[in-house]
Amino acid sequence: MSIWHICIFELRRILKIRSVVINLFILPLLLIFILGTALSSAMGTGKDTTPDTLRVGIVQSNEAISSPVGEALKAFVAAPEVAQKIKVKNMSSQDETMDALKQGDLDFAVIITSDMVQQWMAGKTVKLQWILGKDNTLNVVGQTVFTSFTDELNRQAAIAKVLGPETVMAISTQDGTGLPSAQPNIKVSSPGNSGQSYSASQYYAAAMLAMFMLYSGMTTVNSLFTERDKQTLARLQATPVGNGVIFAGKVAGNSLLAFLQAIIIIVMTNLLFGVNWGGHPWLIVLICILITLASMTLGIIVALVSKSAASATALMQGIIIVMTFISGGFTPIAIDFVQRISEFTVNHWALQSFLSMMLGATLQEVMHNIFMLGAVCAVLAAAAAVIYRKVGYRYE
Repeated sequence: MSIWHICIFELRRILKIRSVVINLFILPLLLIFILGTALSSAMGTGKDTTPDTLRVGIVQSNEAISSPVGEALKAFVAAPEVAQKIKVKNMSSQDETMDALKQGDLDFAVIITSDMVQQWMAGKTVKLQWILGKDNTLNVVGQTVFTSFTDELNRQAAIAKVLGPETVMAISTQDGTGLPSAQPNIKVSSPGNSGQSYSASQYYAAAMLAMFMLYSGMTTVNSLFTERDKQTLARLQATPVGNGVIFAGKVAGNSLLAFLQAIIIIVMTNLLFGVNWGGHPWLIVLICILITLASMTLGIIVALVSKSAASATALMQGIIIVMTFISGGFTPIAIDFVQRISEFTVNHWALQSFLSMMLGATLQEVMHNIFMLGAVCAVLAAAAAVIYRKVGYRYE
């Protein structure tokens, strides 16, 4: 008996269970249809849209207002390219700004502190502090616009550090302003550089695909525990087949199931809902392979550290739901702290990889997301290997 025989037997056994077929193949398509239809008005239809004017509140300390950074910011927001996108309101305090954001009087807020000014004067890299508003699209616009401002400031600081302050002043004098970034090159568009945006159906197709492929790892958990609970694992281990072969065959069968699930979801969402998955089919295959790897390794870890099938199922389901939630799989979350945590999850990088291809992003940007997804999978695989070596898969 080889790994291939165990793999095929495992795949046939799972596909005979109706509840598994419904949960892995039908339920994802149903959720994509419901969420895509219900939230299409909130997320758009996939066509490029021009954001409304961004109402920005700027909070500056007295030292920052009179500093070169404050003067540069004043010139920046007054530039025609920026002025047509944003409407600036100077705020006296952070508390006042928070109240205005809560009441809907502002869409976005920027804070410039004295420490930031001192860091820039010392030639260090600086980053603006901002407070996000209620509209995710306008938050993206605000971050894009003001990130370009800090990029220019940091560029000027780097030039001054290498070539001296006189070089920066000479460059600034040539454009007639004496201030950095007075003539910014700003273009606000949808993420991905393709002149288009994703629809609700596309967003939730990517999010649900990642989530339900991880749920395939739960079938691995159930399969491993079924052999123990029914006491059939002892019989298998009595045959001239190693534990590693039995274990690998079960994981391979569930991996094929996960990949089959991905193919069906991608094809059916394209045919039924018109979801455009981008122009890189082989990269989609690579992403699905990585998600499958993550799903199997996560299932292995949970199965080997849990004492019972019930606890393993509850733990696996909790992990998947939490990762999906914080990565924005149910709804995008505009909280910076949550976004940083989500970068350690499989769902985040899987979703970003799919969305970047849907938006026609550059190959470099897509590969960066895939590389980060691969890094997360590598960590999970290493953890699964260590736990398997210590615990093993055997009947006790």
